[in-house]
Amino acid sequence: MSRRPKLLVVGLVLCAGLGTAFRHAQAQARNSSTATPADYLKWRDQLKNWGRWGADDERGASSLITPAKSLSAAKLVQSGIVVSLAHAEPQQADAEVPPASVFHRTTNGITDTNTTDTYSVSYHGLGVSHMDAFCHFFYDGKMFNGYPVAANISTETGCKKGSIMAWRDGVVTRAVLYDMPQLKGVEYLEPGTPITRADLEAWEKKAGVKAGSGDVLLLYVGRWKRRAEKGPQPGVVAGYHPDVIPLIKERDLAFLGHDASIDWNPRPGWGADQGIPVNPVHQAVLNWMGVSIIENLDLEKAVETARRLKRYEFMISFAPLPVEGGTGSPINPLAMF
Repeated sequence: MSRRPKLLVVGLVLCAGLGTAFRHAQAQARNSSTATPADYLKWRDQLKNWGRWGADDERGASSLITPAKSLSAAKLVQSGIVVSLAHAEPQQADAEVPPASVFHRTTNGITDTNTTDTYSVSYHGLGVSHMDAFCHFFYDGKMFNGYPVAANISTETGCKKGSIMAWRDGVVTRAVLYDMPQLKGVEYLEPGTPITRADLEAWEKKAGVKAGSGDVLLLYVGRWKRRAEKGPQPGVVAGYHPDVIPLIKERDLAFLGHDASIDWNPRPGWGADQGIPVNPVHQAVLNWMGVSIIENLDLEKAVETARRLKRYEFMISFAPLPVEGGTGSPINPLAMF
């Protein structure tokens, strides 16, 4: 009896195994980075935008969203399709949503003709779609643009400088969607996956579009899709690797977006013992560069729309609640294709 068929089967199995190993190695290579904590500590001084838009500036890189920029973004609206990018407010606590982050709606009373209710929520964290103001993060006693924390933040008044009021007139600009699951050939990324600069640039090459001056970079990892299938995963986030920080500066981005919290977590080798602060990407964008953050967005419908239309750039519009002294605000961004 010939042994050739058996050898052929063994060869095919071996080739398949090598192919799988090669793809795994490629994935590992994309997740690797040559950036080090020492680089991060240098960037703290090299990449600052303090004073760039004036000594009294409180809008930071949002200053790049000029009327001409907003008009240019409006020209991206071709299909008239409007998609909300906010996830429904959490109604119960779980491993990712602490009790304070549950959106409490209290009906105050019902009369013959009407009723009213009261809303209450602590929106920072993993539960609520929100944006951050610059006074949310600071370093060495100073917030963005050098404003001293001691003179500008108190429990009575909140933030006198760097508050959410800087965006009370809203934001209308161009958003660019970075679809990481499509890039990597999966339904969603597993929590704990770092998204590196190489990943972002690989997507730009694949999609033929990239974020630039005054834009919002929206990172999609499939967080809500995975959560629906496997449940919450506290403390573990597929997010931006610190090596994306120079790209954010080089591109002059106005906002950094994500369908989870932006910082990759946990970060082996990027801890306090290396001099790295908690949430280093938060710290870099909010404190050094004046780039604001929009987090916990629900990008599922936007991704479906973008894939169908094969268009990964669109107009985005959002505005915070104008809360005096606020460190941020819940938001409901709208994508317009």
